[in-house]
This record gives sequence, C-alpha cells and structure tokens, in this order.
Amino acid sequence: MDSLDPDLDLLRNELQRLDYVVVDHGEHICVRLPLLSSVVIRHSEGRFRFVPQFGPLRRSGGLLFTSGVSTVAVAGATFAFGAAPLTLLVAFLGVVALAHDACRFILTEGCLTRLQQLIASSGVLSSRSKAPPQGLSAAQTAMLSERSSGPLLDQRVADQSSVVR
Repeated sequence: MDSLDPDLDLLRNELQRLDYVVVDHGEHICVRLPLLSSVVIRHSEGRFRFVPQFGPLRRSGGLLFTSGVSTVAVAGATFAFGAAPLTLLVAFLGVVALAHDACRFILTEGCLTRLQQLIASSGVLSSRSKAPPQGLSAAQTAMLSERSSGPLLDQRVADQSSVVR
C-alpha cells in the first residue's frame, strides 16, 4: 500500500480529531457518511480532488441508477397490473428512493463544504505547490494559506449557555 501524501495525512488526522470516519486507501482517503455515502479525497500536484460517492458509484451514476430502476419498476408494474394498488405502492417507493438520493446529495455537499473550510482555515494547503490555484492571484493564495487568526470551532464542544428570550 502506498504511503499517504503529507498534506493528506494532516487532513486525515484533523478529520479524525473532529470524529469523522476516515479510511486510508493508500493513495487517497475516504470520509464515510451515513446512507451509504462517502467522499473520496485525493491530493496531487498541490491540489485536493473530491469525489462524492453513493455506495460504489459516483454521485451522478448513483442518481441515474436509482432513477432508472424506479422508472423501470413503475413501468413494469403498470404494464403488469394496470392502475392497481401495487402500482401505486411501487410508484411511492420510487419517489422515496429519489428522496433518499436527495438526502445523500445534501450529506455529500455538506461534507464537501466542510472539507474545503478545513483545508482553507487550517493551513493544510501545501506551501510546496509550485503554482497558485487557477483564478487566484499570489496575494489571494497567500491569504488562503495563512493560518486563521481566530480559534477553530470544535464540533464536540456544546454551548452550555441558556437561551433567554
């Protein structure tokens, strides 16, 4: 198994400190999420690459698979039984499956946003990269790579103050 990139190793350690489920796959890491969702993180040439997945498929492929199976099931039930209660049940289950995919979209997008915030605020951005990211000036790149002056919020610490209205 290949050893992790130092920046990827730093990110993995930070995510584990924040209680994310992170799995090392050699050249990349995977953040496991509920509902059989995950985000694969690769780092090469000073850039992070994120690939959201639904089970073993990429997110778009998973959505197309769910949509295709739901459509075929409803069409098959309609052809076999007509407008029977079983057809309505299959149609309802197809809608529920698509709503399940919508929830997984929300989960993976939230994870992607959190990963980008962690990378930008914790200084995990590699200072060894040769060129600034596309579309950013050298000053903007330097500002992104500086450590945040304020403390990072720890998700495990709960606010104990009471709300007075």
